[in-house]
Amino acid sequence: MLKWIEIDLKIIGANVRAIKKALNPGVALMAVVKEDGYGHGALEISRSAFANGADALGTLTLEEAALLRRQGIKAPITALAPAPASSASGFIQLGVTPTADSLDFIRALDAATPAGQKTYYHIDVDSGLKRWGVEPMGLPAFLKGTLKFKKAVPAALSTHIAYTPLKNMIEAEEKLSSFRDSGQYAKTLYPHIKLHAANSAVLCDFPHWQLDMVRIGNLLYGLYPSKVYLQKTKGPPIKGLRRPWKFYARVISIKTVRKGESLGYASEYVACKPMTIATVPAGYADGLTLEPSGKSITISAGQAYWGVINGREAPFVGRSAIAHTLLDVTGIPGVRVGAPVLLPVRRTAASARIIRIYKNSGQ
Repeated sequence: MLKWIEIDLKIIGANVRAIKKALNPGVALMAVVKEDGYGHGALEISRSAFANGADALGTLTLEEAALLRRQGIKAPITALAPAPASSASGFIQLGVTPTADSLDFIRALDAATPAGQKTYYHIDVDSGLKRWGVEPMGLPAFLKGTLKFKKAVPAALSTHIAYTPLKNMIEAEEKLSSFRDSGQYAKTLYPHIKLHAANSAVLCDFPHWQLDMVRIGNLLYGLYPSKVYLQKTKGPPIKGLRRPWKFYARVISIKTVRKGESLGYASEYVACKPMTIATVPAGYADGLTLEPSGKSITISAGQAYWGVINGREAPFVGRSAIAHTLLDVTGIPGVRVGAPVLLPVRRTAASARIIRIYKNSGQ
């Protein structure tokens, strides 16, 4: 193989257990596996997460949940984005919990539920993202409107606050407090209703807002979304998390370049010293260098990224092309054709064509 991705499911399991350990007693953990488990493989991550203590799984859509059901996943699944009323029967058939923000959908869900049975759903509240959700001011009337449906019953109230670490902590605290107040009102109508608002960033920076359940994506995959808690505690907010993902490509060519010699497309890179250049058969078609840069996703020029070969960092030279990247391996001993290079890649951008190798799959 010239390029491949290794995913260590034992690390996923350990991350799930570490997150569970950080939760207050009685707080449930939803493992978010949307977008194919953030590129790690939704099926494999779902199995590992549930085997290691996750209480439920979260997908974005019914279609994502349906794929897991077809592959034998029997764990509770909640689709976190609202769906059209026409899909109501699909949720019931697959035993997937929908998220609702319209009475039309709830009416359809109620009508599709067989007599003598109940179908549960979550109500989402818009806390400022404006992507979906019931407006907070309209929530009391919305909740009263749900009372006429006897077979479709709300099980939870959820929100996703527009919080960015280090940006709007005071606003986030206020919105979480407001959501709790909404939840207290909801409990006067539905005493059993559960509340959930904490994603990975909220769990790290506002651990006192765990409520009844947390929805965790980034932390599950060893990615800390926030440095706030890290700065406060001088250590990670949840101990022991590691990244299970490694993207490798093998060196396919090695060349020497003279000082002053140009290379790359449009001869845009000029060597400032004698260099040894290694080529790997991975480029932006594979998702390479499609990483956050400032406030946007960009294709980076060289020096902003590097691979790791023989334990040493090898900076990218020039721009990654569609299917290859040049690396500066000057001074790195033992670099040969065929040597594996560990490369940076945004997980959800990584091409599905790249072979995934799952390690410790029995864990």
